[in-house]
Amino acid sequence: MRNKILLIGAVAFVAYVLGSRSATVQVNKGESVRHQLVRMWNDPKAKKERAKTAKKAAKAAEKALDKVRR
Repeated sequence: MRNKILLIGAVAFVAYVLGSRSATVQVNKGESVRHQLVRMWNDPKAKKERAKTAKKAAKAAEKALDKVRR
C-alpha cells in the first residue's frame, strides 16, 4: 500500500513539473514578447479568423436582438 502511494506521488510530481514547464512562454533570443504578439496579431490567418469570429458574433447578436423585440 505504501509503495502505491509513493508511486502515485512520484507520477503526480513528474506530471506537475512537466506541465509547469510546458506552460511557459517560449521566447526567441532577441525577440521580445511584445514583438511576438504584434507579429501574431498581424498574421493574415489570424486576421481572417478574427473577421470570421466577428461576423458570427454580429449574427448571434442580431438574432438575440430579434428575439427580444418579439
